Amino acid sequence: MRYFRAMGYRIDFAVRENLLRAVVSGKAPTKPAANGIASDIAEGAKREARRQLLVDLRRLGNRIGSLRSILLPRGWRRVTDYRVAVIDIKENSPYYVFIELAAKKRGYELRCFDNPDDALRWLQARG
Repeated sequence: MRYFRAMGYRIDFAVRENLLRAVVSGKAPTKPAANGIASDIAEGAKREARRQLLVDLRRLGNRIGSLRSILLPRGWRRVTDYRVAVIDIKENSPYYVFIELAAKKRGYELRCFDNPDDALRWLQARG
């Protein structure tokens, strides 16, 4: 398991079941911190040569205003064939509607789940 620690956040990475898991914890109160999280996750996916990502944000505080920066990084703008499952608490689900649509416009699939098993099933059902 690898992790990055900077600007008050930590990312624990693991490769399992042919996908990259990134568990983010700490705080992302600023745009630079949110951009850092996005860059670190994108770098991890590139390094591990994975196109299926499971990103768990349940332990990341102060993120609602930063979700777009975290999940729609500039480096993924022209990347196609990525499939990203985000796990977050149920109360944050309404915030993901626009992010899911924006991801689709950028050429990759992103869906939010409050149940980790559902997220994993969706990633594994890639057709």
